[in-house]
Amino acid sequence: METPAKKLIQLDPDAALPIHLQIYQRFKAAIASNLLKHGDRIPSTRTLASELDVARGTVESAYAMLLGDGIFESRGQAGTYVSSLLRKTATKKLRTMAAPATARASQTANLELAPSISHVYLPGCPAFDAFPRKVWARLSGHRMRSLSAEEMRLKEPQGYAPLRQSIAAYLRLARGVECEPEQIFITNGYQGALDFLSKVLKFQGASIWMEDPGFLLAAMLLKDLGANIVHVPIDEQGLIVSAGIAQCPQAKLAIVTPSHHSPLGLTLSAARRMQLLEWASQNDAWVIEDDYDGEFRYSGYPLPALKSLDQYDRVIYAGSFSKTIFPSLKIGYIVVPPSLVDACQEKAFIYQRGFSITSQMVVNDFISEGHFSRHLKKMRDLYAHRRELTSQALMDVLAPHIEVSSHKNGMHFVAALDKKYADTQVCAGFNQLGYGIHPISTWSVGASHNGLIIGFTNVANRKVAEETALKLRHSFLAA
Repeated sequence: METPAKKLIQLDPDAALPIHLQIYQRFKAAIASNLLKHGDRIPSTRTLASELDVARGTVESAYAMLLGDGIFESRGQAGTYVSSLLRKTATKKLRTMAAPATARASQTANLELAPSISHVYLPGCPAFDAFPRKVWARLSGHRMRSLSAEEMRLKEPQGYAPLRQSIAAYLRLARGVECEPEQIFITNGYQGALDFLSKVLKFQGASIWMEDPGFLLAAMLLKDLGANIVHVPIDEQGLIVSAGIAQCPQAKLAIVTPSHHSPLGLTLSAARRMQLLEWASQNDAWVIEDDYDGEFRYSGYPLPALKSLDQYDRVIYAGSFSKTIFPSLKIGYIVVPPSLVDACQEKAFIYQRGFSITSQMVVNDFISEGHFSRHLKKMRDLYAHRRELTSQALMDVLAPHIEVSSHKNGMHFVAALDKKYADTQVCAGFNQLGYGIHPISTWSVGASHNGLIIGFTNVANRKVAEETALKLRHSFLAA
């Protein structure tokens, strides 16, 4: 017998699109077509998972995205509802953005935001207006014109060898990471790194420590891979290692953002770093260090990576060019301990044979000719300035209802809200105007965080900063 949920959420198990993204799209389409109306109660994750015959974690991932978009709202024990903040204008926007219920696998979902969304406050985006496009175009054109037959044929599962050499040299100089090119594997961004490592370390059924709050998309991916996520709280010193040990001492992996916690921005203290490394050594566990924007620190020099302290060879360093060059490049890399090189090479030969060699060549040229280091230096100065513009405008317009984080690093900051405002409601109202900020509450399993994750790298000048802050103020009034 077909249940109401199965009529509403029709899944295609043979599609390339992951199940949680199919559920996400079907709900948006149902709301756009008025099959679900504002204020309608949504089935619990347990109920929907049972009716659709899928894992509960898969449904939770879809719900997290819908809550983050402001399409669903949680009312505690009363359940989850279609957001009452969505007006007719929001419905029209959903109708244009949502894929139809019969969409095929080729119509993939956008986990980020639609291309038309303003990137002024969007977290995780470098300054697009300051990227050296002419240099990049010249390097790209040269590579395409001079590509040899051998290079056109070339497939290197571990990644383009000269690029791995350039990354090793950069990491030794800038991040304090001593490594050889043989330890480096090029990946399809950070999520591609996690997916690759899941094949090497066997995430299925494994217990993995993750910071709470922590990077939402990583948690979604790990759940989809069948991992058991252990949410470990943080404090002003970062991950509370003792809490992780108390919750799950037998965990075989911890994923951390020590240089710039995602999303709160704090730094993992030296004492906690040593405690984490000692736990990993004593328990034969691994630590994945996500150094997603560790290059950007606006007071003093960038801190050395956790990997630089790893005397036990338990840390896998994960980096990416998404924040330092541009996101759609989708080139990341991992540095593995010598003991994992053989296993990674074996899996790379099977799974890592489809990367574009030309984009790796251009990145290598960008680094080896000195453009990368000059670009980073320029961006540190620019981002420090734009952070001050953005934070000052927000405080001028929204104080005392908002408090901007004092951590001066990274490419975003967290603005804590007065408790009378719900971050999901403020985000829903503001993002209906075409923006893309995130509510921090959806990045945590706890209820103690209420704030906005705001990118500042694309706030071009004081006028933009003030105008955007005033638009955000209207969302507060509506909430």
